[in-house]
Amino acid sequence: MAALDGIRILDLTHGVAGPYATMLLGDLGADVLKVEMPGRGDASRYMNVSTRFESQIPRVGGDYFMSINRNKRSVTLDLKIEQGRDLARALAGHADLVVQNFRPGVVERLGLGPRDLMPANTRLIYASLSAYGSFGPLAQQPGMDVAVQARSGVMSITGHESSDDPIKPGVSLADFSGGAHLVIAVLSALLQRATTGQGSEIHVSLLDAAVSMLSNYSVAVLDGDADITKMGSGHPQLAPFEAVSTKDGHIVIAPGTNHLFRELCRVLDRPDLAEDERFSSNPRRVRNRRALLGELELKFRQHTTAEWLSTLELEQIPCAPVNSLRQAYDDPQLIASGMLREVMHPELGKLSQLGAPYRIDGDVLPIRLPPPVLGQHTAEVLSDVLGMNPAQIAELAAANVISTGK
Repeated sequence: MAALDGIRILDLTHGVAGPYATMLLGDLGADVLKVEMPGRGDASRYMNVSTRFESQIPRVGGDYFMSINRNKRSVTLDLKIEQGRDLARALAGHADLVVQNFRPGVVERLGLGPRDLMPANTRLIYASLSAYGSFGPLAQQPGMDVAVQARSGVMSITGHESSDDPIKPGVSLADFSGGAHLVIAVLSALLQRATTGQGSEIHVSLLDAAVSMLSNYSVAVLDGDADITKMGSGHPQLAPFEAVSTKDGHIVIAPGTNHLFRELCRVLDRPDLAEDERFSSNPRRVRNRRALLGELELKFRQHTTAEWLSTLELEQIPCAPVNSLRQAYDDPQLIASGMLREVMHPELGKLSQLGAPYRIDGDVLPIRLPPPVLGQHTAEVLSDVLGMNPAQIAELAAANVISTGK
């Protein structure tokens, strides 16, 4: 039995952070009822860079939607009209968890906020995800991942040290960290409910989540007056701990202890570097990083990346190639871990997925459902959860309160 088998989620999220969180909960076995607008659906259905999916928007969705919405059932409800909101409230009465990431104040105006839904379902856990949280001067402001990354400080320490241009990391760090932290909070609330029998209200801020990923610099900046700046692939607290040039590209080296640094020097046939006063301890290596890199690259440029990987891995010195995404997805380690999965989509056929990044009792988590077609499960959910008959469902569809995905 899956960990969250029997847990039902009313998923009012859209975009990236919320859907990522509910996908992870679905991976753990929860029944996720993804509420979408009839005819339009989740905004991420329109986020697409692949020509394969261009003709599938919005009914099936773009490649972004496909990557973060498996293990869910799509239910279309028009929340702009009272009948649609009534159905959402009815579904919330049968749910263990409501998750929403509307702009601040929207769920309250819709009558779908925690004060509206929790009194009627005292075991309900209500989780909200927003850019800036429910307190402070920005509490009512909308925000997107790139804006949150800028405000968090992440962009100020990302990029090459020789450039003043702000650089966004290549991943949606605020969105995905916020989604992951929401899952942690939800799991703790479910555990608490098992003891108390009562639901609780959760709020996760993307800004707080992004800043929490800067914990390793917090004491240095707040208490040590340190100035953390851009360092390319380098690290302000460790050296060498970055990419170096090889004969045909780059390799990342990360000998994070004095012992590993001495081993690296031995393998490079430069034991003198470990004895050099400038490099004899990590703090000294950090202070003299440029000089050390100059010495190391003289050696690394003599052989190819593949040759160095073979040598360093044999000696168990932490290292890695700088892979493209295609190379990363083809990496034998990633394949062996079970992260690369496939699922059969009802309209697209075989579809690639990245699995959940954990195993339980040694097993990868199953993909029970492919990313849903817009409204694919509306009739099924209204029948199974609310006990509605085909005539009632057809009447709602005729009034455009719902769509059935046919």
